[in-house]
Parts: sequence; C-alpha cells; structure tokens
Amino acid sequence: MSTKIGLEAKPWSSGGATETTPLVAKNDKIGGVDEGNSSGKSENGGLSMAQTAFLIAGEMAGSGVLALPRALVKTGWVGVPIIILMGAVAAFSGKRLGDCWSIIEDRDPEMRSRKRNPYAIIADQALGKKWSVAVSMAVTVTLFGGSVVYLLLAAQIVEQVFLSLVPTVTFCAWYLIVAGAMTPLMLFGTPKDISLTGVIAFGATLLACILYFIQMMNDVRPFVYRYGIHGFQDFFLAFGTIMFAFGGASTFPTIQNDMADKSKFSNSLQYSFAAILCLYLPIAISGYAVYGESVAPNVSASLSTTPLTLVGNILMALHLMAAFIIIINPVCQEMEELYNVPRESTGRRMLVRLSIMAGILFIGESIPRFYTILALIGGTSVALLTFILPSLCYLRLIDQPAREGRSPAESPGWMKMVCWEVIALGVIGGIAATYSAISAIFSTAQARPCYLR
Repeated sequence: MSTKIGLEAKPWSSGGATETTPLVAKNDKIGGVDEGNSSGKSENGGLSMAQTAFLIAGEMAGSGVLALPRALVKTGWVGVPIIILMGAVAAFSGKRLGDCWSIIEDRDPEMRSRKRNPYAIIADQALGKKWSVAVSMAVTVTLFGGSVVYLLLAAQIVEQVFLSLVPTVTFCAWYLIVAGAMTPLMLFGTPKDISLTGVIAFGATLLACILYFIQMMNDVRPFVYRYGIHGFQDFFLAFGTIMFAFGGASTFPTIQNDMADKSKFSNSLQYSFAAILCLYLPIAISGYAVYGESVAPNVSASLSTTPLTLVGNILMALHLMAAFIIIINPVCQEMEELYNVPRESTGRRMLVRLSIMAGILFIGESIPRFYTILALIGGTSVALLTFILPSLCYLRLIDQPAREGRSPAESPGWMKMVCWEVIALGVIGGIAATYSAISAIFSTAQARPCYLR
C-alpha cells in the first residue's frame, strides 16, 4: 500500500538536496521553489502566505457561520467560550501539523517536493503504515462529507433566492443544478491552481456576514423568543457542529505543501483563524440572541425576506460553491494517488473526478438533513484529523531518534502537556458528539431520498 501511494522515501540523488541544505533557501531553489522571489511565489506558482491564509479561511468559514447560531441554542451561552476555545485548539493543532511536515522535510530532503497526500505521509512517518491508510480514509470521508454538506447548503440557499421566480423547482432539482455547475471547476489540479478561489470564498463570506448581521439587528423584537434548556444529547450534537466548524486540518498539509515558503504556514494559520473567529462570533451570538429557540439549522432561513437577505444569500451561496472547490481538491488528489493516475493524464484525471462527483450527487440526494450529518462528521473524522492526530503525530516525531549528523527535534515540556490535553479533548468530545449524532439520526423521522419521491 505504501509503495503505491508514495509513502516510502526515495533514495537521495547526488545532485539534489543534501543533509546540509537549508530547509528554506534564501537565494536558491529547493524542489523547484524560488524562495528568493520577493513576490512570495515560485516559478511553479507556489502559494504566498496571504494566499494560503485566504484558502484556509475561505474553506472553513461558511458552514460555521450558518450552523453555529443553532449550536448555541443547544449549548446555551456557554457555547460562546466553547467556540473560542475550539478555535484556539484547532489553530494549535494546525500549527503542530505544520511542524510535523517541517520535521519530515528536515530529516528527508526528498520530501521537499510537492506530494499529493502529505497528511498520510505524516501519519506513516510518525505512527506507521496502517495509520497512513486510516488517515487517507479519514481525510476522504471528512472532505467528501463536507463537500456534500456545502452543496446541500448552497442548493438550499439558491432555492430561497429563486423561490419567488421559479417556485416549482424543487430542492432536489436545485441540488442537481448546483452540482452540475461545480463539476467543471473540480478539474483544477492542485491548490496552487485555485488560489483565487480562497479570496472569493472569504470575501463573499465577509460581505454576507455583514449583511446578515445588519438584517438580524433589524429583526430584533424584544420579549418574543424564549430560550430552552437542552440535555446531554443536544449539547454534544452542538459540540460536534462546533468541531466541524473548525475542522479544516484535513486540507492543511495539502495547502502547506503547495506554499512557496512553507515556514510561513504558521503565520497564515494565525491570520486565518483570527479572521474566522471574527466572522463566527457576531453571527452566532446575534443569531441566538435575536431568534432564540426558533433559529433554523441554517440561520439564513430565519432572516426576514428583504433585499439585504437576498444579497447576503447570493454571496453565501457563492462562498459555499468556492469552498467546495477547495475542500474537494485533496479528495481528488488522494484518489488519483491511490489509482496511480499520472499528473499529465488529463483523461484519467477527469474520469476519477467525475466519479467523485457522481458519489457526491448520490449521497446528497439521499441525505435527510445536513445538521446531524455535519455533527457526525465533526465527532468522528474531524475529531481524529483536527484534534487528535496532529498532536499525537507531533509527539511521536519529536520522540524519534535523530538521524546521524542531525540534532533531535525538541519541544518544551508545557507544549507536550498541552498536546496530551488536546488529544484527550478530541477523544472525549468526539465520542460524545458521535453518540449524540447517531442517536439523533435514528431517533427522528427521516426525509425520503429525492429519487424515491
């Protein structure tokens, strides 16, 4: 398995990087990347720090903005510090994941070239080949499931936008239309080919959030909405949703691997998570405060129908479709690596990616509700990839003996302690959220699949 997906290191070539080659070159090239270029881009179009920050923020922001107000309904006001805490923990885990790749590159210069499946390589180097297979499967499940959720949300919003014009077109039909429109955009090769998508996704979300917030303030009606008390299942269902809202780690190694200067990945993470929290908190707090128990799983459905809401919905649909392109790309690359599809084989790449879209169409037309599925993904694969494995892989890598002529990786004691605390949070929270999501799925009436209506 490892030979097929490129997890084993290749022998070093005499003309390539050596053990004394600096990890980040100043006036030379490593793996085809010109780090001396002041523009921050490589000859191969490597991502700059700003482009990376936009890609990370762009892929994560939409679903959280729409779902977190309903999550606060189930947690109460204690959900606000939980959102902040989980954002900080996710950023910490993302930084550890970036450190893992830096350690691997430092130990093996051959790894400085671009890889299709960097997260699986990290798991292989830290935990073994079985874990690399598990990570590949978890990444695929997370991003595939997230892609379905994004298209479902986009179709729901598009239906609201065009309801007065074409009331006879059903949600199922809109899902087919949105998926069809997204299919050609799936054919981009790697994140460096879609760097502008991150700017579009984040910019659209920012403007939509501003318009949503203004409309929420216009919808304020004192003493109309009540606040209920929810139990264990609802609390951890919301907890799974919050985990999903910060679950972008599946794409982090792929995006970092396309950077011109990978050492700046940590800076990109800081900016992106700060921006995400600035979007999440006002919408989550105002949505819960204004609409209370009546807020919909998709908060846009709770807003009064006004021109502000219409424009905000159009922008949010644009974000969801742009973010879909970002998060489905690693799935496409993973499948191409699994089936050994050459990068230059356009026909075989198209076949793989069209097959993936067919699967997304089938699941989307079969799924009952996005909210419980979102919580289920958050409690399972997102908990594993974002809150458990980054710290675990980091701890294992720094404990490994150094290669001859290299100093061992070191980490302060407090960071190791925080890593173990993050792992414990991911395990306990993930199990509870998964249990709550499964209970919710099987304890409520399910909508009939579109193809059976």
